[in-house]
Amino acid sequence: MSYDLAVYTSRAASTEELRTLIAKSTGLAVEEGTDRSFTVVRGVRRRYCFTIDGPVVVEAEDVPEDVAALVLGARFLYSISVEGTIESEIPHATRFARRLAEVLDGASSDQQSGEVWSRSRSRMIQKPERHSRVEVLKLRWVCLRDEMKPDAASIFLDTARHILPEALPRRFGEYEPFQGKLALDGEGGFRRAWEESILSLHTSGTVPCLGGYLSAGPSALRPDAFWSLSLDFLAEPIEDARWQVAIRHLFTALADQLPAFYASAEVTGGNIWTGRSIWVDGETEWGINPKAREGWTGLPPLPTWWTWLGHPYEQYFPFLPVDRISSTARGVLYEGSSEPSGPSQLPHLSEWLPADLFSNLAPNPHSVRPAPLLHAVTIPTVLRERGG
Repeated sequence: MSYDLAVYTSRAASTEELRTLIAKSTGLAVEEGTDRSFTVVRGVRRRYCFTIDGPVVVEAEDVPEDVAALVLGARFLYSISVEGTIESEIPHATRFARRLAEVLDGASSDQQSGEVWSRSRSRMIQKPERHSRVEVLKLRWVCLRDEMKPDAASIFLDTARHILPEALPRRFGEYEPFQGKLALDGEGGFRRAWEESILSLHTSGTVPCLGGYLSAGPSALRPDAFWSLSLDFLAEPIEDARWQVAIRHLFTALADQLPAFYASAEVTGGNIWTGRSIWVDGETEWGINPKAREGWTGLPPLPTWWTWLGHPYEQYFPFLPVDRISSTARGVLYEGSSEPSGPSQLPHLSEWLPADLFSNLAPNPHSVRPAPLLHAVTIPTVLRERGG
C-alpha cells in the first residue's frame, strides 16, 4: 500500500538538478538512488520519507485533462510514492511534489484525492494591442466526405481536449451570435449542433486559438465530396517552442484521425486584432483555399508553412527532402521552416514535387477573395472523380 503523487512537467531535470532540489528541501536527503529512482529520507535519523521515480516520457493523450488545461507541453512524468502506511511522511512528499512541479513548470496531481496543484503560467500569453495588425496561422484539414469518420465532431473534441484545450469550441453556432456553449451544452450538444447543421458550424476558441469552422455534417444542405475543418491562431505566441509543439501535434493528430488527405498551416499578415477577434480589410493577406466550390483544385500555388499529405499523394512522399519531413500514422508532414513564416519566406514544394500537381492563380481583375484558382494539370484519380 502506498500514497501516490504524480508530477507532470514540461521539461526533465538532470540527475544532479534533482539531487540538488532534494538536498535544498528542509530535512530531506537522498539515501540511495539511480538515474531514474531515488529513495528520500528525512531528519537526523534519516527516516524513510518517500520514493521518487522518473522522468518517464508521456504522450499528450496520456496527460490527464485537468493537468493539460494548466500546463502547456507536459511531456514528462515523475512518480512520488510514500510506501507503506507512514502517514506522517505524506505532507513532506506532497510539499516536495509541489516544489518539483514549480521548478519544472508543471503540475502535481494527488492520485488519491484527484487534487491538482500548479503555478505554471505556461498557457498565459500577452495579447496584442487592440487595433494592431497581426499575423494569423490558419490550420486547414481537407477530407473526402465518404472516407472521413462519421464521428468527426467527437474526434475534434477529444483531440483538442488532450492536446490543446484552447482549440475547444468555447462557443459555437451556424451564425452569430453563437448560441451554443460547450460549458452548458456539453459534448453532446456540440455533436448534435454539428450533425444538424446545414452549412458550416463555426466555433470560438480561447486565445491564442481564435476559432474556426467544421463543414456541415450528415444534414448538410448541399453536401459536396469534400469536407473541411479549419482553426485560426494568433501567430506570435507560436514562436514559443512549446506552443509550436502542441499545435503541430494537434495538426498531425487530426490529419491522421479524421482522416484527411491534405492539411496545411498557412501564415497571413495584416489581420486587425479587435481585442477579441480578427477583422480584415484591403491590406489583409488572404490565404489560398485549394478546396473550391467545384471540388479539389490541386496543391496550392503558394507555399505554406506546414503541409501534410496523405492518401492518394503517398506516391510522391519519396520526392520530399528528408531533412524537412516526418512520418505520421497516415501520411507525412513537411515543414517549410522552423518558425511560423509567410509564403514569401518559404521554398515552394514544386522544388521537389512535380509542378503539374499544383494549381495556379487565375486572372483576378476585381481582386476577389479568396483568389480564384486554375485546376492543376494532374489531380489524383480518386480526387478528380469526385469533382476535382
